Amino acid sequence: MSLIVALPCIHFSVKERELIEQHGFITYPTFIDNHYVQTGRSKVTWIIKHIRRYKVEYAIAPDYQYRNAYMLKRKYPNIKWIYPLHRKSELQYAIQFDYVGFPHREAFRDYSLKWFLNTFKEYKKWYLGFWNESNPEVLLSFDGMDTTIPETYSGKYGKIWLTWNKSYKPNGMKTIDIFKTNIQNFKKAIQQLQKQQTLKNESMIKLI
Repeated sequence: MSLIVALPCIHFSVKERELIEQHGFITYPTFIDNHYVQTGRSKVTWIIKHIRRYKVEYAIAPDYQYRNAYMLKRKYPNIKWIYPLHRKSELQYAIQFDYVGFPHREAFRDYSLKWFLNTFKEYKKWYLGFWNESNPEVLLSFDGMDTTIPETYSGKYGKIWLTWNKSYKPNGMKTIDIFKTNIQNFKKAIQQLQKQQTLKNESMIKLI
């Protein structure tokens, strides 16, 4: 799977993490968030503590904290850093990192998806907090993404996620089994997107 998919919940059990990794996705602590969305401020000390304790491979740099973001990138160069771009004026900072992050929530940015994709054509892009089930094809324009779709449908809604915008509530099924099914179905949905893109590219080549 060429698209890097992260399911970032820090409260996953060992069994849940194993299920995630078995299907080619990454999760905590391989991928760590910075808690900006939850608390309104990135937790730099939390990031450092977890980098020292675990083998972190991907991390979201602290939002709006430019000095701290650069400090972390210099201090831990082996980690692939994702810069969460909120404002167009941050462009000069964003391109210094491994990935430029696109926040899903419109309230967290002063630009459109179109502007973002046009501006960063030559850079690696990460979709932060993906929940755009109505337009999943957009993921084909990104190199990485994180989402809570599988866990939210299983843990919060108690539903089996079938594919984009399709789910149902099963009777008498354990949450862990629902979660496992959601992981499997999410993987299939991503693979189907990629397959459709491959077929489209092949058709274009034949036309040429």
